[in-house]
Formats: sequence, structure tokens, C-alpha cells
Amino acid sequence: MKRKWEAKLKQIEEQASHYEQNPLPSVYRPRLSKPGDPSPVWKLFPRQAQAFNFVKSCKEDVHVFALEHEVGEGQRVYLVTTYVEFWFYYKSRKNLLHCYEVIPENAVCKLYFDLEFNKVANPGADGKKMVALLIEYVCKALQELYRVNCSAEDVLNLDSSTDAKFSRHLIFQLRDVAFKDNIHVGVYTRNRNFRLYKSSKIGKLVVLEIAEDNTFSVPRSNKISEENQYFLSSLVSNVRFSATLRILTCDTPMNKQKQPGHFNSTTTSVENIEGFQASPYPEIDQFVLSLVNKNGIKGGIRCWNYFFREQLLVFDICKYRWCENIGRAHKSNNIMIVVDLKNEVWYQKCHDPECQAVNFKSDRSPLPAEVRLSFLLEEEEEFTTDETMNNKTKSPQKPPSSVSSKTEFSDADWDDGIDDTCFLEATEDAELAEAAENSHLDGNSGGEEIPDELLVEVYKDS
Repeated sequence: MKRKWEAKLKQIEEQASHYEQNPLPSVYRPRLSKPGDPSPVWKLFPRQAQAFNFVKSCKEDVHVFALEHEVGEGQRVYLVTTYVEFWFYYKSRKNLLHCYEVIPENAVCKLYFDLEFNKVANPGADGKKMVALLIEYVCKALQELYRVNCSAEDVLNLDSSTDAKFSRHLIFQLRDVAFKDNIHVGVYTRNRNFRLYKSSKIGKLVVLEIAEDNTFSVPRSNKISEENQYFLSSLVSNVRFSATLRILTCDTPMNKQKQPGHFNSTTTSVENIEGFQASPYPEIDQFVLSLVNKNGIKGGIRCWNYFFREQLLVFDICKYRWCENIGRAHKSNNIMIVVDLKNEVWYQKCHDPECQAVNFKSDRSPLPAEVRLSFLLEEEEEFTTDETMNNKTKSPQKPPSSVSSKTEFSDADWDDGIDDTCFLEATEDAELAEAAENSHLDGNSGGEEIPDELLVEVYKDS
């Protein structure tokens, strides 16, 4: 008995010594990452533009979500986090009740539809039948226009209908096929807020659920739950880059005004092809052109596509076919220049089937300092700061929006007057903005653990 007591006492002393050397934190915060993994990101912003600027500075695979709150008549704040972190909190459905995916401008995305009609005004309308006919028509059009085979089984059908309104979201899950961006999908607004699976609108109880007539199903997995898979499938901008992915375009009045065509370093020849004349990063465009204009060969950029998930700019090159894999130019197949904005490197890939079969990519090379995103963001911040200082010397500062008349808002108060989604959102709540900006979340995007209590502050149960 004495020996057992001595052994127990020794064990307790060892545990006490361990906790003295490794004290527990005063506040427990859950971590989803394993030791050695990057620190999680969970950061709120009062404005959409600020959130997207922050995404550009992140090395993690982060995305922008809009969170709608009962206080402030539906005022939205913008959350930047990863899909994994978001789902960890979202799946419980306790506080995050009214959430939206923000579909990034210019980013490759899935084909999707937001359908609704008033039941009272259309008593004879059969919503289910109309949805089935639309899916059939779209699948037929995809086959005729793009040679893409699909059916209703490739369409995630979500329903949030009420007695007064029929409401559906259709998200096409096309294999190895996506659209160039939100505009090519159908002239939706830029940076569109699209309600999430399992979320309801502010002041409403009906959430987006899988429709009774949905025939799409996710594959079984031991690593990820079925609910999580449906959530990921519902995300319009959840598209990963691959060399085999086909990017579809669709001519609209807005797109035709932008005059698609080849472009090179000296002249621009407009032709009836895919792509716009320049990406959102003209400095990177010029760098890519310098890579394909050498040794007497004058290459150009046929088109570009932006993959928001990996922050990749993928340039299809024309009139320049040199491939590092075979050590010569391809006879007919073109190459791609892939610019990794996160890691600030570039590499070459191919459309050639033999290169694709071995998943060839050239060695990664660093981007020149003057075209790195970190450098461009610093320049943009300095320019904005100088402009703000100049404006302050010219005119007195306007009062906060919370004490201003709604009729006094200028274009500057709505993200420089270019964000169409602002007209769908309530006016800015100054106190909520200040809370988000001054909270301890603001300073820990780089290494702190997730301050989950801010969820309680911002999203208290009503």
C-alpha cells in the first residue's frame, strides 16, 4: 500500500511540475489546425473592399463571407476566414444565422441561378415543373454551345420557398468546366452576395435547404461529413485550378463593350476570341508579355483567368509555344503562364496532352519585386493615404454616417460608388464598424488564436 501511495504521489508531483512549466492559457480557445500548421484566420471588416484587400495579403486559403445582423436593420459585416474555420462555427447554427458567400469579381466560378416568383400573383404556376424545364433547357444549351454534357443530377437544387414566395438556388456541379467569372454567368452584380446553404434572410425563419426534387448527391467520404460536402458544393466560387479545366465564356452586352482580343507589348489586334484585353493587374500583364517576347518571337496573351481560391492568374499564351518540359516549342499546342499571387512566383504549364499526362509544371521562379502583390498593395496604400491627406486639407471632414442624414451620402460613402451590392445593404452602422475595427481580432491575422467571443458580440441571439 505504501509503495502504491508513493508511486501516486510521484505521478502527481510530475504532473504539477509539467503544468508549472507549461501553464494552461487563461482563456481556452479551440484550434482546428495541427501543430506546425499556419495559424487560423478569422477577421471582420465593416466594408467589403477592406475584406478583399486583406485577402490579397493572406498566404492562407481564405474567402470573404457577408454576415447579416439583426441590429442595424440587416447591417452586414464582412468575414475573412477559411472554409474549414467557417464550417466549424457555422455547422452548429447557433449564432451565424444569416450568412452570404461573396462571389469575387473577375474570379472563375460555377454556373448558378437565383430563381423566385410570387405565388399569390401566379396561382397557376408549378414551380417544380418550371425548375425542371429550366435545368433541361440549360443542359441542352450547354451541350449545343460548349459540348458540355450534364443533367439534373449535376445540379444542386436548394429551396427556401414560403407560402407567399417560390425561391430556389441552382448551382451546377460541372466536372472540369467553369465560367470565366460572375458576369459571364449572366450579368449578375459584381462581388455578389449569395445566400449560403442553411442560412435564412434577416427577419425570416426559412433557410436554404436541399429541395425535395433535388437529384444531385455528394460522394460518400470518411474524411468529411455529408453536410460539409453539400456546403462546399453550394459555394459558387469554390473552383480549383487545373490544367484540364475548361473555362467557358458567354457574350453579353457588357462583355462586348470590353472588346476581347489578343494583346501584346506594342499593338492590340482585336479578334473574336475569349478573354479581356487586360487583367486587373497590368504590371503583371507586362511582365508575362516580357516572358513571351524574346529570341525573335513575339508572343501575346490570348486570355486570362483568375482563380480566387488559390489566388492564381492563369494566362493562355498565343504565338509562343516554347515548353521547358520538352526543351523546344510545341508544334500546335499553346502554353500557359501561371502567376501565383500568394507565393509571389510564376511557372509554365501546357495544354499539350503529353505534358498534362505527367502534370508538368516548370520550376517556380520568383516574381520581380516591382510586380509582387505586396509591393503593389503598399503603393496603393501610400497613394490612398496621400489622397486622403490632400482631401482633408481641402475640405472639412464629414460627420460619421450614424449622425448623417441618409440623403447626404455621396458616392464615396458607397465604396467609391462602384459596388452595386451596397444598394442591397443597409447604411453603415458606425458603432458596429468601430467594434469590428477596434476589437482584438484586428491585430491577430498573423499568429493569434481565434477570438471566438467576437461571434457572441456581433451575433448575439435576438
